[in-house]
Amino acid sequence: MTRTPSRADRAWPPSWLLVARTELRRRLRNRSAIVTAFVGPVALAAVFGVLLSGTSSIDVTIAVADDDASALTSDFTGSLVDADTGGDPDDHRDDPVTFVAIDAADAVQAVDDGEVDAAIVIPAGFGASITSGGGGELSVIRDPAGRISGAIAEAVAREFTIALSSRRLAAATAVSLGTAVDPASLDTFVDSTTTAIVEEEPGGGTIDAAGFYGVGMSIMFLFFTVSFAARSIVAERHNGVVPRMLASSAAPWEVATGKVVAVSALGLAGFTTVWGVTSLLFGSSWGSPVAVVALMVCTVLAVAGVATFVCGLARTEPQADGYTSMVAFALALLGGNFVGPGQAPAALRRVASFTPNGQAIDAFSRVAVDGAGIVDVLPQMAALLAFAVLLGSMGLARVTRVMTS
Repeated sequence: MTRTPSRADRAWPPSWLLVARTELRRRLRNRSAIVTAFVGPVALAAVFGVLLSGTSSIDVTIAVADDDASALTSDFTGSLVDADTGGDPDDHRDDPVTFVAIDAADAVQAVDDGEVDAAIVIPAGFGASITSGGGGELSVIRDPAGRISGAIAEAVAREFTIALSSRRLAAATAVSLGTAVDPASLDTFVDSTTTAIVEEEPGGGTIDAAGFYGVGMSIMFLFFTVSFAARSIVAERHNGVVPRMLASSAAPWEVATGKVVAVSALGLAGFTTVWGVTSLLFGSSWGSPVAVVALMVCTVLAVAGVATFVCGLARTEPQADGYTSMVAFALALLGGNFVGPGQAPAALRRVASFTPNGQAIDAFSRVAVDGAGIVDVLPQMAALLAFAVLLGSMGLARVTRVMTS
């Protein structure tokens, strides 16, 4: 008596793995898939890395013009201007902020000509006005286009005036307590007014433009890569390929799962390629390799879930393409893929926390900057897996119904 083989009797490999292997071979022979998975994210990450390389570091030259030249102001300017520079604005040093001496009459022109980024001008009679108990005003000359340099110059000038006010308050307090204070003693300005501006690296390091946009562009292109699965199902349903596959021993869920696994593997390979290229060509450090790989896997799964759900809503291939593009760019804008490291406003950061790409970018940034490990980014990984399970299961259910309808 002949017995019909059951599903349990089928030989290895299972149907979904056969579908995945066939789909992956097809995608690797497809130039558009190669461009989407590898060439696109690598090219954009390289472009951003070249164009924005070094823009995250401070390199500011501020001139200090002391037209008063009193003992009070000379101590202040002397603590800022390094004696080795000789007051030459063209002397470039490795310090993030350089202070140079300049004549008050030349301050405005120097800022206009771009010789210095901003200037602090101390007017004549400033010291005498302070020591006599009166007030004094400092002038800050700034280029409207130089927001950072102007803010630094204002902060330095404000610190100087606050320190003077503190000394006057201390002298007034001493007088009220019956202690005689010589007003001339204010001319001796303590060394605590020396302003030190140091550029420090938080945590384990920094994430540069190439590394940040390598993550951002990889995630954005992942939407297009993993959406190939659902889009191909929609197309093959109309040309008769899906009905022939279902006529074999493959179940609808196995066909859908195999295609999603194939394009997810392709997307993960592209993500890893961007990691390697940015690390080798630009010296970008993404942080702990174990944490990076774990985050890549979780990110690919989350994006696959979102893309499958979105494409599952489409009835035709053009609809699937349109839905994918709309959602990919919307999430990229809301999740901060196009915003430089540390530049996203507070409102955008709050919105990004509700998107899968926003969670992924935050986790990758923590690994790169703070030296975080897998344990430290478990909340972000859990959020990404939640996107993958919830939206992925609904998307697969929808795609399965499309195949059998």
